[in-house]
Amino acid sequence: MWLLSLLDAAERMGIAPLSVERLHRLVYLANAMAPVYDLLTPDGYLLKYKRGPFFPEVQWDVDRLCAQGLVGATELKTVHDELGWWFQASYSLTRTGMVAVDQAMHLDAIGSKATFLREVVRAFAAILRKEDNKADEADAVLLEDVTYAHADSDAPIDFNTAADNLTALAANEIAKRVSENELVGRREKVHLYFRYLDRVWDVQKVQANG
Repeated sequence: MWLLSLLDAAERMGIAPLSVERLHRLVYLANAMAPVYDLLTPDGYLLKYKRGPFFPEVQWDVDRLCAQGLVGATELKTVHDELGWWFQASYSLTRTGMVAVDQAMHLDAIGSKATFLREVVRAFAAILRKEDNKADEADAVLLEDVTYAHADSDAPIDFNTAADNLTALAANEIAKRVSENELVGRREKVHLYFRYLDRVWDVQKVQANG
């Protein structure tokens, strides 16, 4: 339901279908930021791939959802570039998947998670619009996450525990500094953190251009 709710949020925000790269990056940010909404992290362990966050178990779940008719896959193909062989695909909810999400929303446990995931996708959609539909740049913004950016290449990233989750800690700290000691809601924390990532990306572009 975590994956179905994320894809449902993408449909609602008008950014579906999601490429395999974008899907895994949003899964990663959603998992890392789950503590901001007092939610358990579904999967807090992965390797830092050169192409960006990738969860083999999540991909297995996506493929299974496709086989069940809840998710549709398009633009399937294999590619070869400077990083080696890879695959491309775009994912979106089928009508059956939409019905399943609508029915599950009546459950409290699902509703709270879906609300969080919608805010994560809404925050990303705002970046996507800001980048004037330059999808590659918007996707690159997500890689500025403090946990992912500071991890060693091909090294494991483990943010299952609160002390190791730099993303959630950073989101809370940014909210404190921006709010000037005023209470900031969970929704605002998510959006503030994504705007922080976008700002870091902008600064790096300026520096790269001299």
